[in-house]
Amino acid sequence: MNKHKTITDLLTSLNVADYQVFDSFHILKFKDHLDRLSLQTVSRQCDFFLLYFSNHYDADIHVDDTFFSAKDKTLISFLAPLQTLSVDVKKVDPISSGYMVAFEASFFQTGRSNFDIQQSFPFFNPHFSPVYFLEKGENVFSDLLQQIHSLFKEPTAENREIIRSYLNILLFEARKAFLEGSIKTTLSTRSQQIAFSFENLIKQHSRERQPLEFYAQKLNLSTVYLSECVKKATDKTAKQILKEYVLLDASTLLLQTTDTIDHISDTLGFSATSNFINFFKKESGFTPSRYRIEQGPKFS
Repeated sequence: MNKHKTITDLLTSLNVADYQVFDSFHILKFKDHLDRLSLQTVSRQCDFFLLYFSNHYDADIHVDDTFFSAKDKTLISFLAPLQTLSVDVKKVDPISSGYMVAFEASFFQTGRSNFDIQQSFPFFNPHFSPVYFLEKGENVFSDLLQQIHSLFKEPTAENREIIRSYLNILLFEARKAFLEGSIKTTLSTRSQQIAFSFENLIKQHSRERQPLEFYAQKLNLSTVYLSECVKKATDKTAKQILKEYVLLDASTLLLQTTDTIDHISDTLGFSATSNFINFFKKESGFTPSRYRIEQGPKFS
């Protein structure tokens, strides 16, 4: 598998590297590059987010190990860092439209991390392959992408700010559609659906450390059944995933704030700072203080 560390690496593999304009953002309109675009196999594993929109394309889509057919459908896919995408375009109709958007968390310039984005937008979930079929509202996404693409052709500072705003609107429109059910998930099994709901609950109760029983009760499931479903869908135990989210949250607070270790421990619901320090060291290999020194920015 090709590992595209940067957006530039991805564009090089697509044979469109010369169209790169912003370091942390790129939008690709497939129709503009069909004469040279290498779309037979598009694969990536990288540290940025990817949005794929397809309307009236006859194409086979693979996200991680899951297959989807885009024929006669309008679909949108949201890939978190380290997920993979492959696209095999078979036919392009005159009315077809398709875009690929790649962006890093830093593009927003608001101190957002990958974790913050995944926390805010439930469709960016690294444990699943969420491709959504649009049943209505496709014009909202198509119009926003068209606006972003038009602005991207003229890379001024003003246009970059407008693109940032439009991208934010697009993600919130997608979240609204997700919550309203107007975009349908392709999660096919009961275990996948339960595991996905479990992770969304964790995000909703961020910084409120809760036992597994809390989430099972919210989902009207037994803890045993919840654990079985999560393990089957993600190959991880429910407790492992809970720990991962606490660790990600702790890492974000350490890197993006100047809060004391005691304050972060309290924020995350640990009964004692020593318990938080022991947890963080066991899970990350660093004490919180050492992690902040070695991994984080230097605050003045």
